[in-house]
Amino acid sequence: MLLFQVIGKFTINDYLIIISLTLLLYVFRFYYNHFTRPNPLPGPLPLPFELEYFFFDGNLKRLTENLSKKYGDICEFKWGGYRRILLSKTDYFENLLTPSTKSAMLFAKHEHTYATEELGLSGKGVFFNNNYETWKINKYLFTQAISSSGFNDEAIKQINKLFEELSGYWNSLRESSNNDWLEMDFLIWINRFTADLVSALATGERAYSMASYYNTFNSDNSSHFDISKLYHSDKFSKAIITQIRGQIFFVLVHPFLRRYVPILKDKANSLLANRDFIFGSLDDIIEKRKIDLVKNPELLKSKHDLLTTLLTANNDKKSKLPMSITDEDIRSILLDVFLGGSGTTSNLLSYIIYYICHNPHVKQKMFDEIDSVFPSDISHVTADIVAKLKYCEAIIKETSRMMPITAVSKRVAVAECEVAGYKWPAKTMFHLNYASIHKNEKYWENPDVFDPDRFFYLKKNDLDELENDLKMLNNESKKSMYNMDRYSLVIFGGGVRICPGRRLAMVNMISFMALMFRMYDVELVDMEAPLNLYTSFITTCLGLKIKIRPRKSL
Repeated sequence: MLLFQVIGKFTINDYLIIISLTLLLYVFRFYYNHFTRPNPLPGPLPLPFELEYFFFDGNLKRLTENLSKKYGDICEFKWGGYRRILLSKTDYFENLLTPSTKSAMLFAKHEHTYATEELGLSGKGVFFNNNYETWKINKYLFTQAISSSGFNDEAIKQINKLFEELSGYWNSLRESSNNDWLEMDFLIWINRFTADLVSALATGERAYSMASYYNTFNSDNSSHFDISKLYHSDKFSKAIITQIRGQIFFVLVHPFLRRYVPILKDKANSLLANRDFIFGSLDDIIEKRKIDLVKNPELLKSKHDLLTTLLTANNDKKSKLPMSITDEDIRSILLDVFLGGSGTTSNLLSYIIYYICHNPHVKQKMFDEIDSVFPSDISHVTADIVAKLKYCEAIIKETSRMMPITAVSKRVAVAECEVAGYKWPAKTMFHLNYASIHKNEKYWENPDVFDPDRFFYLKKNDLDELENDLKMLNNESKKSMYNMDRYSLVIFGGGVRICPGRRLAMVNMISFMALMFRMYDVELVDMEAPLNLYTSFITTCLGLKIKIRPRKSL
């Protein structure tokens, strides 16, 4: 009672003094903790109250690039309430990218945030899962499914089938335009192609994203497919893209602002509704497949998709799983596949086309390889053909070096650990600066030059053939070959958290390149136009205007 009487006598000036002293005390404690932190490193002076939010535009690649240039190979910055250590030297990656699973100290890939919780991603699936035990089970199930011969055969079968559909749409549009060249936004088509492919491989369900987009060019809106299915496929495809791009909003915008500022609240609610649509669609597919398997057990013999494998894992007597998985676990794994398999592949293929068109000698060498491995009487790709396309594989690696989809990766210390020669406390965040290393002259000769030969000649198995090829190369190319550092190129992550679907992704991209460039010549509509990008935590292509025509040699 006495306390309330005292407070009741406070004037406005008294309240202002109390607030000011509280703020001063907080700022003092904030900077005291900063200047007494262990292992002080160079970096910008941090701001209290997480004011970094107002000075960060979300372009992590640009931020880390500027920090490494200004402060060196190891520095620090603060953002989101975490102290973050930026590493731009491959020697510092050893403990962070170790393949050993004996210790989970540096296993966590993401800090705990309200953003991942609100989006329903925290602790689920594979990619966003920081719980080692559940992650291990989910990764095992995913790896087992996509490693089977049946799944890989199905992958190549679906790529051939979907590309035949895609080329049919392109040829129809080109013929109707009465023009030798067909102009298009390649990104729109490849987003839908990969969405249809991922749907077929992940769920075994036919999607109609390409068909739906093709229908927008038809004045009569006629279609051979169910209109409702076309609409739902297109909506789901767009929802996945929205989810990928919308996640940065939840990370950058403070929870208080997302919940109470009208414009930001509307944006957050729209993204959450988009999430609910994705979740609901996947839940419906899972439930339908469960019913189908009960009604028709023979379906198991013909289905090689990820969903069927996951649903039958619990009933497998030979399974080594310590616990059963739920429908929510299955949904999370499927969502990981859609988020990781759609955006990364379509973006990288867009960058591949951009660099190929700017390097005619690379394009011609690629044409020569594709023509040499395809039998004259075969128009579809096979596993044997994919295995022979080493130059196409080299192009993918060089494009990934020049334009990494994930420019900066993260690891979080869950306990005291040693990295870069320092002892670090728990909750320290490490950022692995892949983009800067990919362009660093310490690791690459002429790093700004697009040169797939850096990787192509590394694949030679015959030593005499390799020696003959080396005689034809200049000294700089030789030096690049022999001085390649273990961590100087990171495409699919590394260590225990390396992407479990990396081999499938390579097969998909090589197969698409082989089919597309065997049939079509490709040019950019505007050779002077820079890449249209949106860079946040990943580098996303926003559009790529190209024109295609059938190759005259065919």
